[in-house]
Amino acid sequence: MIQRSKSLRWITGFKYRTTEPYFVFTNFRPKRAIQLHRIHLTREGLLFIEPGYSSDGPSGPTIDTPDIMPGATGAHDPGYELLRNGMMSVSVDIMQPAYRPGEGVIYSTPEEDKVIKNASHEQIRHELDKLLADLMLLDGQIVCSKFEKYPRFMKLLERLLVFRAQYFYDGLRLGGVSSAVVCRKEFAAP
Repeated sequence: MIQRSKSLRWITGFKYRTTEPYFVFTNFRPKRAIQLHRIHLTREGLLFIEPGYSSDGPSGPTIDTPDIMPGATGAHDPGYELLRNGMMSVSVDIMQPAYRPGEGVIYSTPEEDKVIKNASHEQIRHELDKLLADLMLLDGQIVCSKFEKYPRFMKLLERLLVFRAQYFYDGLRLGGVSSAVVCRKEFAAP
């Protein structure tokens, strides 16, 4: 006789799976560490992704390229997944770093939001959107540096990368709220 679980349960919508650990320091300071499947957020703000984490990558009218993946799959998607699945059961403070690549270029942070105690769901979502823009700009700088011999092309490429980070950020601000709230539908068979 074959022994097995009663049913197999799954969710759809994944495109990418990490093969190595990935981490990024964030400006989130939860009162206690948060762990969800392959996602960990420490009290010091370290967002750690274990190998095997699955993501759908960039959404909407975007093109998946290697320079977007660290921000989308390595930080933004796991952050939204934490928001969807209980991050708000833990008090989270937000501490703005001294420098952010997108500050004044893609977004502006008012002085009163430099330190946020017990951040709301929307404040955390906004910071995750800023983090994606920051990572896109940082990774874009790496791409641009490969074209130092061609300064005119490099300048054009920098403008395109800022434009791209801006429309990702704006798109998330307008249409990303449901992705930070609604959990994926779970299926079961038989």
